Amino acid sequence: MTRSTSILMCISLLFAIASVAPASADIQTVRSKPTVASLAPGQSVLFDDKKCPSGMIAKFTKAQKRTSMKRSCVHQ
Repeated sequence: MTRSTSILMCISLLFAIASVAPASADIQTVRSKPTVASLAPGQSVLFDDKKCPSGMIAKFTKAQKRTSMKRSCVHQ
């Protein structure tokens, strides 16, 4: 294998790894408890409501087509 081919393969691998970001990367942590009116349909935010077990945080997600919100505990 030539040096340029090795470099090209390494760069391709780095781009592939960078494009596989965790799903929670775009979920922001907010300082006030979210409401149905404060979230866009399908949007999720993290808020520490002190009701989840240690090491976890509450994730609030607004439904796509309904005016309801789901709450679940996720690892930080």
